[in-house]
Amino acid sequence: MQFDWNGVTWRIADFGGGTLHEHIAGHRHSKDSYELHFITGGRGRLETDTAVYELKANDFFVTGPNVYHAQSADSAQPVEDIYIYLQKVSCAHPTALAEVFLATHFVFLHGFDAAVAADVHQELARRRPGYETAAGGLMMKLLTDIARLYLPQDFFAANVPEAPDDKRLIIIENTFLYESKPTLRALAQKLGLCERQTQRLLKKYYGKSFREKIAEKQVHFDR
Repeated sequence: MQFDWNGVTWRIADFGGGTLHEHIAGHRHSKDSYELHFITGGRGRLETDTAVYELKANDFFVTGPNVYHAQSADSAQPVEDIYIYLQKVSCAHPTALAEVFLATHFVFLHGFDAAVAADVHQELARRRPGYETAAGGLMMKLLTDIARLYLPQDFFAANVPEAPDDKRLIIIENTFLYESKPTLRALAQKLGLCERQTQRLLKKYYGKSFREKIAEKQVHFDR
């Protein structure tokens, strides 16, 4: 199945989970392939080109394009996991969040909650009516949670632009809600617009002029 996330179309090429009893020989994934691994129990070992990682519950790692990795399980307490194998189908206009995910070909993290991944696995395995919509929505949430972990703490404050129309809507709402005698001039000054632009904004949001909004407010108080 396919789903879209932040300007990227993905295909879930494979998924699975359970107890790993056998060694997984070293291999590399193809171009545009990202495998998400969620360790839910047991113990094991992950080997890469550069390091060896001891696996335990709540560990999480991604192996992207051309990343060498091999896995082995503890014979006494075999590792348990969920995996989701993604392939990038297209990438027309990726957002900053998508770009940082695509650029991160390997990551290993501790303490990752695998609950959403488990829900994805359940939807894909049971294939109940609407499962593609449900699994797609869950994958969007999952990839967002993962990509956020790659970012510096101040990323969103520095890079997410303020939506002026949303802010203006709140100013307008509060003006008519809390001010007893609002004026068009005062409202325009708050919005940083001229009076004509303010009237256009009122028409856009409410389909009414300033005078009509005042009359509506007066009717409300007269009741």
